[in-house]
Amino acid sequence: MQDQTSELLKLQAEILERLGIAAEFKDTDTRFHTQRVGQFAGCLARETGFSADEAHEITVTAQLHDIGKVGVPDRVLLKPGKLNSEEWEIMKQHTLHGQRILKGSDSHLLKSAEVIALTHHERWDGRGYPQGLKGVETHIYGRITAIADVYDALTMHRPYKSAWSHERAAAYIIAGSGSQFDPDLANVFASIQDQFAALSEQWSET
Repeated sequence: MQDQTSELLKLQAEILERLGIAAEFKDTDTRFHTQRVGQFAGCLARETGFSADEAHEITVTAQLHDIGKVGVPDRVLLKPGKLNSEEWEIMKQHTLHGQRILKGSDSHLLKSAEVIALTHHERWDGRGYPQGLKGVETHIYGRITAIADVYDALTMHRPYKSAWSHERAAAYIIAGSGSQFDPDLANVFASIQDQFAALSEQWSET
């Protein structure tokens, strides 16, 4: 029975990972973004004090943070430049699309993924979206994923911007402590940023 339960959990995790990969098919410029964010989030969770099982859960579920982008029109999602204000409002809806896709499940993993999809763009100072949550009002899974997501987005090349160096991206995260990011998590990130750099380097070789 224990083996069956373990196998079921592995299957659920694999399905979630593959759903995250599927979400990237519309935007090939972000290839591997979901998987990298999962690894960065899991790394930060471990160093924050989460158990190995909890860190693994975050690694898996953070990969669905952008699943709602499947509901964003291609004219906005694939625009090869910066978005105007109207387009940006449409893009911000991906958090709500993600919640709608994932909500209502009895699966613990899917419930965690729903929280992350909805909250990973909230800010510590309450100026994020979609709900304007402040401080610990945002679930810690969302606060962890926020750092992982921003770090990867900054260090990734896009048609409208060059990839930032690790040093520049890390400085941005640290400077955002207490405003954009949870200050405790930003401090943990600062202490382990070499692990983020190493993971980023590994992905650049794939």
